[in-house]
Amino acid sequence: MPNNIYILFVFIVWVFSAGCQAELSRHGLNLCTSEETLLFGFRVSGEDKYMSLCEGRDEGYLTYRFGTPANVELQYPEILDEGSWGDFSFYGYSRGGGAENDAMGDYSISFTNQGVEYTVSQSWRLRSNEYFLGVLVNMGGERVVLQGERDSQFGSLVFFEKKEKLKAE
Repeated sequence: MPNNIYILFVFIVWVFSAGCQAELSRHGLNLCTSEETLLFGFRVSGEDKYMSLCEGRDEGYLTYRFGTPANVELQYPEILDEGSWGDFSFYGYSRGGGAENDAMGDYSISFTNQGVEYTVSQSWRLRSNEYFLGVLVNMGGERVVLQGERDSQFGSLVFFEKKEKLKAE
């Protein structure tokens, strides 16, 4: 058990250090308003576009935004109130134990907007040193992967486990 705690501690330190140094945070390149808190976000690889999960003051709402600061292409949901938390589903699984146990994590927040399924995903495997960050868009059988730039990541989906207003998958 102490090894699991150590791995979790190392991961949390890594997340905070990555978040503190993230391009999104340093340069204000996120899609949240000045009245909101950026909970999780990143720049899309090879594009000048961003994904931001923003929280309204006092956990008033949760919103997903995609695009640029000058042109938000998608905001979900349109109505920003406390009921918005129920519009998202959360999934989270992690396994500690270091490389011997192939420590890993798989976290996502998903929603459906006008028949299109969106899944914001963060996953890793310690033994194989794999890491994925991105948005998976499923449009009736056609799947588009918008890979996130790891060095631009702010926050972690791990912390959404504490958000009791989210629907659990």
